[in-house]
Amino acid sequence: ADGFLAPLSSVCRRQQHSILKVATEEPSTTATSTATIGLQDEAIADPASVVFYDDLLDPDNPLGVVCARGVCVLPDGADIDWSAPPPGANAADADAGTGTYAAGADESEPSKSLIDQFLNSYLGPRALLAFASVLYGTNFPLGAIMNESLPASAATSARMLMASLALSPFLFKLDPKLAPTALVGGCFVAMGYITQSMSLETTSPATVAFIGAATVVVCPALNFLIYKKDMSLQKAPQTWFAAALCLLGVGILELYDPTGQTAMADVFSQVGIGDFYALLQAVGFGTSFVLTEKMMTRNPGQALPITAVQVSVSALISMIWAFSEGWIGTSGAESYGLPQMFLDPSFRTAALAVAWTGLITTALNRFIETTALGKMSSAEASVILATEPLWAALFAALWLSEDFGADDYIGGALIVAACMATALKRENFNFLLGDDKPASSTADVRREETYRP
Repeated sequence: ADGFLAPLSSVCRRQQHSILKVATEEPSTTATSTATIGLQDEAIADPASVVFYDDLLDPDNPLGVVCARGVCVLPDGADIDWSAPPPGANAADADAGTGTYAAGADESEPSKSLIDQFLNSYLGPRALLAFASVLYGTNFPLGAIMNESLPASAATSARMLMASLALSPFLFKLDPKLAPTALVGGCFVAMGYITQSMSLETTSPATVAFIGAATVVVCPALNFLIYKKDMSLQKAPQTWFAAALCLLGVGILELYDPTGQTAMADVFSQVGIGDFYALLQAVGFGTSFVLTEKMMTRNPGQALPITAVQVSVSALISMIWAFSEGWIGTSGAESYGLPQMFLDPSFRTAALAVAWTGLITTALNRFIETTALGKMSSAEASVILATEPLWAALFAALWLSEDFGADDYIGGALIVAACMATALKRENFNFLLGDDKPASSTADVRREETYRP
C-alpha cells in the first residue's frame, strides 16, 4: 500500500509547488480568472468524466482533477522541473520547511527507484491502468464460477467482507462532511454488485460485462435529471453518439439472432431476468460513479476512504441479503461463510475466486487505479478502461469455454466503441454542428495558459 500511495503524496507536494508558481508568476491573471470563469470550467471539464463541473475552479487547486469511471485524483505535473526554484522563493522559506527553495540553491532531485521510473515514464502508468482493466475483466467469469458452488448472496457478501477488511485502514480517514454522500453511494455500489451477481446466475459473463457498460447512458441521464446539465445535441453530441452506439449494441446483443431461427414475434422472448439484472447493475454502478466523482472533484485525496466506506456498506447490505435468503443455519451452509469455505476442499475453487475478487480486483485495484490516473488525461484513462468487457469475454472463453456468435461480436464491439466515444470532445463534431465556442478574449487565453496542467 505504501508503494502505491507514495506517488499520490508526491502529487500533493507538486500541487503546492504549482500553486506557488501560479501565484508568483501571474498574480493578476489568477485574481481575474476566478472572477471570469464560466459555469463550465475548461480546466476540469474533461468530457470523459461523468460529472458536470458547475462550480468555479477551486483557486487552491489550479490543476483540476483527473476523473474516470467514478475515481478522481490530482494530476501529476511530471512535466514541471521540480528541481528549479520557484520565483520569489527565499532561503527563509526553505529553512522554515515550507517546501520552497532558496533562489539559486543547488538542490538536486533524489535518485528515483525503478518503481518511480516506471510510473514517471509514458508507458508505465498506461500499462498499469490497462492491467487494472484486465483485473476488472476477471470479475465476471469468476463471479459465475463462485455462483456454481455458492449461493450468489454468500459469494457477494464474502467478497465484500474481504474487500472491506483490506480497505479498513482508510475507513476512519473519511472527511466527515462526505459521510452522508459516501453512504448513499455505497448503497448504489451494493446494488451494482448484488445485481451483477444475480445476473451471472443465468446470463453469460461476457453479456453481463457488455450490458454493464451501459453506464455511458446512465451517467449522462443522471447529470441531466439531477444536475440539470445541458445534454442537448448541440452541446453534448459525444454523449448522444456514445448512447446511440451503446443502445444499438445492447439491442443486437439481446435481440439479434444470427441463425435467423427466431420469429419476429418471439424476439423479445430471448430477454431473460438475468439481462434485466445486468441493466440494473449499470444503474447501480452508474449512479455511484456520479455521486463519487462529485465528492472526489473537491476532495481528490479522499479516493481510498470513500472506497472503503462504499465497500463496507456493500458488505453490510450483502450480508442482509444473505440472511434474507434463509440458507444461513441450514445443513451444509456452514461452508458458505468465512473462513470455513477455505477449509472445505469442495469449495476451494470458489474460495480462491472470492479471495481474488475481494482482495485483488476490488481492493488492490483501487490502489492501482488511483496511482495510474494522475499520470494521464481522463480521456486516455476512459479509453483504456473501456476494454474491460473485452477482457471479461476473453476470460469467459478461456475458463468457461463460452462460444460467441455474430450478435456477441457486433453488439460487444458497438458497446466498447460507445465507451471509447466518451473520450471525444465537442469540437470533434464541429464539422457537423459548427463551432459552439464564442471567440476567446485575451483574458480567456491567459486564463487557459495559467490553469491548464
